[in-house]
Amino acid sequence: MERLFTNIIKYYYWFLVAIAASLMFGVKDVSSVLILCVAATALICQSTIRWKWFDGLVFVYLMYSLVSYFFVEYTYSMRLYYLGIRGQVVPILFYFIARSQTFKTDDFFENFRAPLFFAMVCGVYFYFFQPYFYMSYKADVIWSNFDSDVNELSGKLLYEFTRMSSFWPHSYFIGYSSLFLFMYSAKKIVVDECYKKFDLACFALSFFCLFFAQQRVSIAFCVLFFVSLTVYATIKRLPSRNLLYSLWICAGIFGTGIFLLVMNYLDVDFVDYVLNRSVSYDGNIVQDRFALFDKFIEQLNFFGRGLGRFGHGAVEEGYLGIPDSDYVRIPAELGFFGLAMLMGICAYSLVSGFRIFKYAFFEVCTICFCLTAMIGAAVWELGTLQPFLYWFCIGHIQSKFDRRDELEGEYEAYFEKLRQQSDGEDEEDAEE
Repeated sequence: MERLFTNIIKYYYWFLVAIAASLMFGVKDVSSVLILCVAATALICQSTIRWKWFDGLVFVYLMYSLVSYFFVEYTYSMRLYYLGIRGQVVPILFYFIARSQTFKTDDFFENFRAPLFFAMVCGVYFYFFQPYFYMSYKADVIWSNFDSDVNELSGKLLYEFTRMSSFWPHSYFIGYSSLFLFMYSAKKIVVDECYKKFDLACFALSFFCLFFAQQRVSIAFCVLFFVSLTVYATIKRLPSRNLLYSLWICAGIFGTGIFLLVMNYLDVDFVDYVLNRSVSYDGNIVQDRFALFDKFIEQLNFFGRGLGRFGHGAVEEGYLGIPDSDYVRIPAELGFFGLAMLMGICAYSLVSGFRIFKYAFFEVCTICFCLTAMIGAAVWELGTLQPFLYWFCIGHIQSKFDRRDELEGEYEAYFEKLRQQSDGEDEEDAEE
């Protein structure tokens, strides 16, 4: 049973993709079963953790989130509290899973490549060939989620159809996943110099899907990441730098082709709608985030208004919500005290990660992206934005930092194992 639970977490992304695909065909949502598996795995893994004060801080943050409901001046919907536990507390368990000996290697990240690659391939097919069952499913979900007049809703619906989303009705999961897969593939190719042909395929496909998912913060962060990585590879004269140069050339050709397509074939009014939405629609720029602070200033206090009170569930149930900025939502729900604890956890993790940067490259980049995306998204609360991955990265950094004196030998052996697997696959291909 112990092995079953740990394997479910090791291949967690396969289950996420499978559940999303099944929902598209009308199968009942069974994601609650995954919650039980996460809790069971966390209990199993806690016995192998080298406990330290930082683990206690994360546990205090978890408990503080849980008890926040019982110390507010009024009682709000118990369902919102449940959604807060599901969306914010359960992902924290991934921190303790990552801290265990069972998950000390990068296998969790290695295992997310195949399911994400599969989801992206399906997403490309759905996006360009648009089968009827998929278009009908996506339209039904989006139409039922928006509370707008028909004219405005039609524009939103059309806009959502221009964004690649694969099995999910909205593009968030694929948009964020494309960035994560791109960064991890780049790490293996450029930094570790230990990769397979599959990593090259992930590298190219994730870059392609990132654009069509149209998640602005993911694209902007990817560009910054790509520039920094190219400069690093050039200065260090890494062998893989030529691949980066080639991707820059391909990106330029690709961008020019898309620009010509947009200018010559798409309706001018629709292009104008997309540009307005991307730049300044409905509070999606930093300036409007400060306006959001003004709107919710009366909701902010030292201890907050309770877990889940202002999340996506509140919006869906007709309550006041803050679905577009965790720098506002977290102090509104958990107070400035809760936000300070979370930022302290992230800051200490980044400091630790930079001290072992070669071995925590992906984790550090992922947390940096999370802190950036918090400006305009609920990254710690919304499941499609993968909050469990951020907590896993935080726990993984601490696990590696505790073993920093052993990492060089440990990871050289790990990479050698991956190289041998790659060589074995190449020999099999040659024989066939």
